[in-house]
Amino acid sequence: MTLNWKSLALKIVVSACGLGLAFGSVAPASALPPTPLSAVPNKVINEQSVGIQMFMWNWRSLKSECTNVLGPEGIDWMQVSPPQESIDGQSWWTHYQPVSYKIDSSLGTRQEFIDMVRACNTAGVQVIVDAVINHMANSEGTGVAGSTFTKYNYPGIYAPENFHSGLATNDPNYCAGSISNYDEPFNTTHCELGNLPDLATEQPAVQEKIVGYLNDLISIGVAGFRIDAAKHFGVEDLTTVRDQLNLVNGQKPYFASETIGSNVVNEPFTSLGGVWAWGWVDDMQAMFHYGLLASGKDVSARYNGYNASSNTITMVSNHDTEHHGPTSLTYMDGLDFQLANVFTLADGFGSPMLYSGYAFTREGNGANIDYNGRIANAVCAPRGTVPAKSVADGVYPCMQRWNAIKGMIQWRDIAGNAPRRSNIYNKALNVLSFKRGTAFVAMNASKKRINRTFLVGLPKGKYCDLISGGAVAMSNGSACDGKRFSVDSKGRSVLNIPAKSAVAIALNNVG
Repeated sequence: MTLNWKSLALKIVVSACGLGLAFGSVAPASALPPTPLSAVPNKVINEQSVGIQMFMWNWRSLKSECTNVLGPEGIDWMQVSPPQESIDGQSWWTHYQPVSYKIDSSLGTRQEFIDMVRACNTAGVQVIVDAVINHMANSEGTGVAGSTFTKYNYPGIYAPENFHSGLATNDPNYCAGSISNYDEPFNTTHCELGNLPDLATEQPAVQEKIVGYLNDLISIGVAGFRIDAAKHFGVEDLTTVRDQLNLVNGQKPYFASETIGSNVVNEPFTSLGGVWAWGWVDDMQAMFHYGLLASGKDVSARYNGYNASSNTITMVSNHDTEHHGPTSLTYMDGLDFQLANVFTLADGFGSPMLYSGYAFTREGNGANIDYNGRIANAVCAPRGTVPAKSVADGVYPCMQRWNAIKGMIQWRDIAGNAPRRSNIYNKALNVLSFKRGTAFVAMNASKKRINRTFLVGLPKGKYCDLISGGAVAMSNGSACDGKRFSVDSKGRSVLNIPAKSAVAIALNNVG
């Protein structure tokens, strides 16, 4: 299946335009704390890292999840939903119509955000904020934190002349109306994304407001940003903004640019940091939903359609692909979704980003609301260590707690930067297996359990399966929490692999 990215982009725009917005004030850069409130883990997001998008998790829940799950299981970074004040409403996309740069939203207060960042940094999990800085909200009204606004006028922040549509008609940056050609650079960066007021991001006054907001987040201990609608912001203006940001551990904060499209569209933004491999979403559907697992064998052929591995973030799904169609595998696909994430973690290309959102019936549905009208604390599905067969609306599938995911994070750490070897695809069984360093994995994409001998290439011994056993496959140094497999002196093992599942073993998981 091939994704129609222009169609997806248009659907995203339609969702984002449903309600009005309000904008408050932002503290000037000079008023920000000189040092972070919370020390950022001294890590670099690269091909050895594992990240996760924690979509619509409130700050209280993330504080707990970082401490008890994400940190201990080896997650290096997490992307959180936009923390700035937005329009009021229960749909998820209201968070992408900001009303001010106040860190006060239905996800929690500024203090709750600070407490969350501190806890996550302490747990070794860097925080990447979803930054909505290309546009403001449509219509007029009052935001979640009480800021009032009208379209093109956000008191104390922006006036009509700060938007491309409010410039003089003879100004070279003037554009009235919505984007009509998503392939034309000027139209894409100067016209409105679905009637959302497009900021004149080339103006120093606008840049100052944006820089103030991002530096405020950095002062709290944020490590970087997912730049929403980066393609529409434009790489030149975005570079200028990034150049003005404070350092994080001696480096500019990490940028991950949302530029929906091919590697050609993404390429200019690799100068700023990471870009998502949208084609990976297609690959995972083809391999694990449509049964074309063979395409996972030829490494070089698959990677040709992506940007450099060091700048690429791989993903099975995200909030847009899940809520628009969906156009990707999601938690609703159960074992197929899990197996696609197993492959993404096992493969050595790019920096994988997992995804943890809430269950929904209608794509516009937001997360559950508590008695204060804020996002309720996250509640994970009852079958915590494996995919649930069905998940009630508003409940979080919590894939980060599945044994297979936790085990594969450890497997990836053991594999390190070793290349793939012994890529073997068995067409009759629809099984793909390979080895990276001292770590071996075999994935069964068929609907039948298999029991066959594999050449795993590891030293003789008994090994604990990280898929069934999770991150700590051995207990007390002798008992194996997962399945146990023996490897003979020739590096062979008889593996019993359930349908739509895998076996993953590694040298330092010997039982």
